This record gives sequence, C-alpha cells and structure tokens, in this order.
Amino acid sequence: MDKGLKILMAAYWDCNGWKTGEVSDEDYEIAKSEGYMFPFPEKITHDETLHRLKEVCSSITPKQVADAFLYSLSTRQLQYRSALATYWYAMAIPEHSFLNYDYCGYCNWYPWYDFGKHKMLNGTSVLNFERYKWGGVRHTQPQYALFDLEQFKLMPKVTPTKEDRIIFSEILNCVYELEASNKAGKLRDLILKKKIMKTNKQEITTLLEILSICGVLSSERIPCYNDCFEVDTTPVEHTNDMTYPLNRWKASDGINENRYKIVFGEKHQKSGTISNSIR
Repeated sequence: MDKGLKILMAAYWDCNGWKTGEVSDEDYEIAKSEGYMFPFPEKITHDETLHRLKEVCSSITPKQVADAFLYSLSTRQLQYRSALATYWYAMAIPEHSFLNYDYCGYCNWYPWYDFGKHKMLNGTSVLNFERYKWGGVRHTQPQYALFDLEQFKLMPKVTPTKEDRIIFSEILNCVYELEASNKAGKLRDLILKKKIMKTNKQEITTLLEILSICGVLSSERIPCYNDCFEVDTTPVEHTNDMTYPLNRWKASDGINENRYKIVFGEKHQKSGTISNSIR
C-alpha cells in the first residue's frame, strides 16, 4: 500500500471507527502528492456540477465501469467498484432547475460547507477515503458522483478475469436461494455465509447498493433511477439505512434482466429459481 493511501485511511478510520481526517502538514503533502488527499474543493454551482457530470459521463463507456466493478471482486480494489453506481446515477439525472437555496431535493446536490477545523470531514479527501474503504457511500449525490468519475478516469483501465465472473455469478445465484419475501439483508447474509470472496458486511452492503442503483437489483415495482428518476426513495422500515432501491428490494423482485443486459452488455444466465416465488 502506498504511503499516501496509508495516511488517508488512518486519517479517517481506526479500530474505534471514524476519525476527523486531520493529519500533519507533512503527511498531508505526501498524501496529496500521491493523489489520495486533496485541498478543500472550490465551490461550484448546481448547474455547473451537473454539466461537468454529463461531460465526464460522455468520456466513459458502460463497459469500462462494468469491467472495473467485476475486476474489484477478486482483487478487492474497492476504488474500482464505485463508478458502476455513480455513472448510471449521473446518466439518469434529467435536466431540471435548482429547487432550493442550498440543497436540491430533486438530485441531492448540496454546496460544499467549510466546517472550519472539521472541514476535512466535508471535502473530497473523505470521499476518496470512502471509495477505498467501502467502494463509495454517497453514490446518489452529484458531488460524490463527479469526484468519483473524475478519479475513475485517472485510474488505469482494467480487465476482469474468469475468476471475477465466477464470483459475480455466485453472488447473483444467491438471489435464487432466498424465500420470496426475503429482503436485502438476507441476501447480504447469505453471500457472507457462503464466503464467495474475501469481504465483510459493510462491503457487501455497498456492493448490493451499487447493483441496485445501476438497476440490476430493481424491478417494475421498485424501478431504478434510469427507469424512473422521480420515485419515493424512502425505506419501508425506518431502521433500514440502505439506499434506494435496495431498501425496498425483495427476493421476489429478483434480477432485472433488461438492466443487466444494458449494464453488463450481455444476457444474464439464470441458474436457479426463487423459493416459494410469488412472481
């Protein structure tokens, strides 16, 4: 692991959880020079953010983000995993007017706030930490999507292996072992139980959120943003902190075959049926 990456990870996380992101000037310069930490971002408007998002999306192909996602499965290089969600979310955002003074409830845009001594918790350095730690967290926020995709363009292009595709197939096969009423938590737990790959609970939660945002885990009942951007994204249960549409997904929704083909450029090969399916 690069020294700069070690500095980034230690700045925001330890055995006790979240930290403030504060580092020494020397460590910050090292992490910045290696491309892991960044100065506090300049403020840009809602419209400029969306314009830049459209520009960066036009320079990236669906195959590139799909390949990167698959590549992350065996390598556990989670920074490659995030773009599958941010690309498709950004592609789904319709043209619209800024709805509020300091927050757009339509697309989740918000301005950068400088929290003084705690500003490192609200800049692009913490977003980069989240990319490397979990494969992203704020996939449906335009600021994160823009940062994530601009960083994605700087990374070397990758090609998934046969092992990656086997891992992905085994992950999706878990859907068919569930009861129809089972929710995403049961799917996550089954994937972990099977030890399909080296991972942990939070990483799998994020992985499933990515698959739901891009539409693979969605349905007519709970459409992804690309099929219907104006949807109620709140979870059914107030204790569910997963993102939409995963927070409403059930095994009976299954795998969205049409979205799978669009996202991964090939037809999904089923290998089972959902138990007691109501479909």
